[in-house]
Amino acid sequence: MNYELNKREFERVKREELAYIDSVAQISSSKTLSETEKLEIYRTLNSYEVKLNEILKKLWSTFPRNDSLTKDNLKDIIIEIDLPKDYLSSLNFQYDEQKKYVLKKLWIDPETLKFKLTLYNLMRCREYWSINSDTIQNNQRLIEEPIYIFSGYYDTSEDCYGPCFGDPDDYLYGIYENIHNNGYSNDKKEIPKKDIDKFEKDKIIIHSKSYVYANEIRKIFEEELLNSNNQTLNDCVIQTRNKIEELNYTRSPEYKEKVLLERINELYKRVKGEFIGEEILYTGNFLQILRETYRFPNGNTILKEKNIKNGGKDSVIVIAITQEKEYIITIQNRIKDKLIAEFPSGYIENEEEPIETAKRELKEETGYVSDDLFLVDEAYTSPGTDNSKTYIVVANNCIKTDQKSEDGTELVEYGLFSEKELEYLINKNIINGAMNKLAYYNLVNNVDDCNVHYIKSNKKIYKTLREKKNPLG
Repeated sequence: MNYELNKREFERVKREELAYIDSVAQISSSKTLSETEKLEIYRTLNSYEVKLNEILKKLWSTFPRNDSLTKDNLKDIIIEIDLPKDYLSSLNFQYDEQKKYVLKKLWIDPETLKFKLTLYNLMRCREYWSINSDTIQNNQRLIEEPIYIFSGYYDTSEDCYGPCFGDPDDYLYGIYENIHNNGYSNDKKEIPKKDIDKFEKDKIIIHSKSYVYANEIRKIFEEELLNSNNQTLNDCVIQTRNKIEELNYTRSPEYKEKVLLERINELYKRVKGEFIGEEILYTGNFLQILRETYRFPNGNTILKEKNIKNGGKDSVIVIAITQEKEYIITIQNRIKDKLIAEFPSGYIENEEEPIETAKRELKEETGYVSDDLFLVDEAYTSPGTDNSKTYIVVANNCIKTDQKSEDGTELVEYGLFSEKELEYLINKNIINGAMNKLAYYNLVNNVDDCNVHYIKSNKKIYKTLREKKNPLG
């Protein structure tokens, strides 16, 4: 029963489509179609394609199957529609073969002018494709002038395909792909860079972006052709460009960072406490302890102790590397009966920049100096109880001087260690401070290559590090 209903529904919609196609041929033979009219024809044909495709799938799924189905049945006609003798006679074909080709695309027998849906077609063509609108509009193309996607610059020589280097006028090309209203054409053009401005003049060019590629642009453009809000091709192009920009942004690192920060900020709002007040519990030569009172969003009031070390000063750790590629490690009296090795370090004094502090502390503790220093990372030392930060600085090409400080406030010894020895000190927890291990983590994750043991001095990597502040406060 469902099969017969699907047959009747397919025949009804197919008759409508065939009549519409003939009417388009007649109208286009007597007038010049506007862009709006051609877009409407394109969309109407697409709507028939969607409907018939859906019915065709139902027709196949409900087709009665039995053991008698053989190769001999493949020519059996499931649906047949007689068409008038003058069907598509208003199309101006230069050759009869052209008309036969169009009729066959419509599953119409050119000799009998009958539309035939055979079992073979049903089995082979479970998806229905409508005819290209340009074909039935008497050569009035939907896209009169080519629309090109610019997909990038390439070296298209046999030796190298991809981004190229050298004299761009010799072998640097722009790759352009032509869009057609019936999908993507393999019409690609390789335009020398020096000729690109001339090629693009008076043409519609849609540029690909960092995170949106040519195949996606074609799909977006085809969707905009079907968007009834677009009255002209220019509207379709503008909306395509807008969607490319939007899609490119939503895939960009900047957008991902924005979304991540919004998520983190939303979580933070749920726990952010209101500061009520504080009192001093203890003040010593180096350490001060405060008790702070906070009220949380859930209404609870809590007390928190906060340590202020050395007046709340920030500190610096220096990964110091000599010209011989040895690491400078210091030994100080830190924990009773414990041997703890460290990178040179110290507190920032008198509003120094971390780099200046690193220079000073390195010289004071070891007598080494360097003019090749850069910031690697920063972190709160103990965010639960302490507001101070530790900055990690790399000092390359350190040179020994005789100016080690002996001021009596601290006793420091140092040694020079190879990369393997440094790794041993870390693995055996001889270098065991949290900030020192963070410094080592930065070291091993920024090594230039297997033959160079000091951290990259590529300033581009670290140029924004001084701006690396928590955007949420």
